[in-house]
Amino acid sequence: MLIYLDAKDLINIFEKSHPFSDNQLHQLLEKGGHKLVFSLMTITEISEPLLHSRAKTNVMGLLNRLEKLPHTFIHESNIPRLELEEAVRAFSAREEYDGIQPFVSRFDDTIDLNAEPPTKIYLNYPLAETVWDLHTYGELGGLDEYAKKLRQTFAADRALDPKPSLKANFVKATQLNLKSNKVKELTEDVAIFANWIYSNPTRCPSIRIGYEVFHKMVRNVADVPEDSDMEDFQHIECLPYVDLMTLDRRMCGYVSQAAATLGLNYSEKVYRNSEQLFNRFDIST
Repeated sequence: MLIYLDAKDLINIFEKSHPFSDNQLHQLLEKGGHKLVFSLMTITEISEPLLHSRAKTNVMGLLNRLEKLPHTFIHESNIPRLELEEAVRAFSAREEYDGIQPFVSRFDDTIDLNAEPPTKIYLNYPLAETVWDLHTYGELGGLDEYAKKLRQTFAADRALDPKPSLKANFVKATQLNLKSNKVKELTEDVAIFANWIYSNPTRCPSIRIGYEVFHKMVRNVADVPEDSDMEDFQHIECLPYVDLMTLDRRMCGYVSQAAATLGLNYSEKVYRNSEQLFNRFDIST
């Protein structure tokens, strides 16, 4: 299985041995042939103490220990482009959507949009060294500006009156996605293409689950967007490509609602913490 744990759960395991130690986790993964999935966002969150001079976390040591576990990296920032390119191919050829492969072998591949970083010339570029280089060049910052923009988008969408249907709005969202991801122009009307995607939630599944969760939140006017929502959306985009994932209680709720709307089993893949997730495994070793 591919198991995606958020930063909080990874830190609890490695620094507090909760719900078990990292050695037990290593044994569990090897015994079952499982892998942890690390994303750019997860590693960035774990490395955040580097930005605070008084932080006591040994980030480099933690990253070195993480890298010893069975793992793979997911290139989450490239998922929308890959999904749209496959959708354009399938739609133009009158074929069914065939899925994508968003995984890469090294962490530095997740930093470059095309997974072709200049550091690829190095045969070995460890995770900790990559993070330290990012920190040195001032590229390890969070998503504060994006979070601000997200809150503005929430406010604007909530203020719409009347509100367009989700299906109608998806056409506009698809137009913007095609442009921002620089996907080649369609030979047919974008609305027909967008409706084709919308008719089946397994087409462009990452884009679709993110779209549904976003609008579940927009419609819950009592919910005030948080800075951490930007990170959570990055995690949710990876959900269709992993077997199990931990998210906070609030986001688990939204994913479950969206999954019910789409008729998909995503709610069976998400857990509120690693203790709940790993209850399904034998961790007695």
